[in-house]
Amino acid sequence: MERLEQIGRLLPRPIQQSLRYIYGALPPAIRYGKVFWETYKFLQESQWWSREKLEEYQMQQLSKLLHHAYENVPYYRKVFDERGLKPKDIQDFDDLKKLPYLTKDDFKTHFNELVAQNINLKNLPMSHTSGTSGKPLQFYTSPSIGQMELAFIFHQWSRVGYKPDDLRVEIRGQIKEEKNRVEFDPASKVLRLSPRIDNKEVAQYYLERIREFKANFIHGYPSAIAFFAHAIKKYGLAVPFQLKAVLFASEAVYDWEREIVNEIFNCRVFSHYGMAEQVALAAECEGSSYYHCLPQYGITEVDPETNEIIGTGFLNYINPFIRYRTTDVASGILPHCKHCVREYYPVFKKLEGRIGDYLVTPRGLVGPAVITHPFKDLKTIKDTQVVQKSIDCVILRVVPWEKNNLSTYKTEVACLSRSLQNILGDELRIEVEEVDKIKRTKSGKFKWIISDVSMGMLEMGLK
Repeated sequence: MERLEQIGRLLPRPIQQSLRYIYGALPPAIRYGKVFWETYKFLQESQWWSREKLEEYQMQQLSKLLHHAYENVPYYRKVFDERGLKPKDIQDFDDLKKLPYLTKDDFKTHFNELVAQNINLKNLPMSHTSGTSGKPLQFYTSPSIGQMELAFIFHQWSRVGYKPDDLRVEIRGQIKEEKNRVEFDPASKVLRLSPRIDNKEVAQYYLERIREFKANFIHGYPSAIAFFAHAIKKYGLAVPFQLKAVLFASEAVYDWEREIVNEIFNCRVFSHYGMAEQVALAAECEGSSYYHCLPQYGITEVDPETNEIIGTGFLNYINPFIRYRTTDVASGILPHCKHCVREYYPVFKKLEGRIGDYLVTPRGLVGPAVITHPFKDLKTIKDTQVVQKSIDCVILRVVPWEKNNLSTYKTEVACLSRSLQNILGDELRIEVEEVDKIKRTKSGKFKWIISDVSMGMLEMGLK
């Protein structure tokens, strides 16, 4: 299967598209591959294991990973040797803390030393992060890693009724048919919609296409789906279908996004947390919106001082990430979830965003969750972004809807600015900047808060 995928990537696009239709017609048992189904079956069974059995499994996987890294990855051999350690010295989770953190800068600086020397890299694809942190990375992956990752995602979605062959709509990232705004992937049976929703006609067109497609799930970036829901509400459009769930991914979820999507689509809003580096994965359970980390995926630590998530992934042996600093911040850490019987851990109530999502004021740090309230249910403002370049000034960027009522728009902007001022304090200046659109990453992700100040301060504190 991996060899066929490698050959397929080298073929001309028209032939690739024809093959995708043929591939999509195959039964799921064949289409997803042996590695996917073995992983999926394992996860569906092991989700009910006891805490002791899950911890035993984690230590087995960690031992295999560390021995591999020591024998085959020069960077980690050096890390162990400098500390007088051998992989056998790591006998429990506390022992793992004897190894240093791996940062994004470390990974980029020592990339060649972080590649396993016993693996043939020929024809292996490269993966990359989205770059929302300002420090995008590239690293090796493989089709089998992709199959395992997909099995983990589908396992999480199964909690809200998703099955591996279910149709879904995606609103995330750029699509090849950007002019048409819609494209269908016959291999994955996914209808992809561009996040560009400029007017009422586009929103109505999307609603009709989703109705015709008959999918029960919408999957994508919270900001993109919330913007779609906001447009539906603004233009008074009817939703001509009933979804089972909306599946958020790839961005921090803010309360107003969850509320508007739930209001418009009247279904469960289900979020999962992960990253391209594949070091930590978490999702909600059936009975709560708390994030449950998957112990089968890796070892997830939470820094006790900063609540930064630290991950050691079990999937990638080509470019191992061991004790990798994600720069993502969690809050409300719990030992377990009382709403389900899984022993997945750790559990946290919210993903606050990345370290760079915090604003710095003379009074201290202010997290995204604290400033979300004034941004709910805006009437004349289409989009917003909060940017902090210096410790004494925050820029509030606003994108207006149609300026049919200029007076109402100006009043709402002034009210939003005052509310933000009240939260951040009078010592910090708020500057309003009207723009035509908010810049997104190449993958279509949206970063609501950008703070160069907090990223620098927190990174200094973590060293």
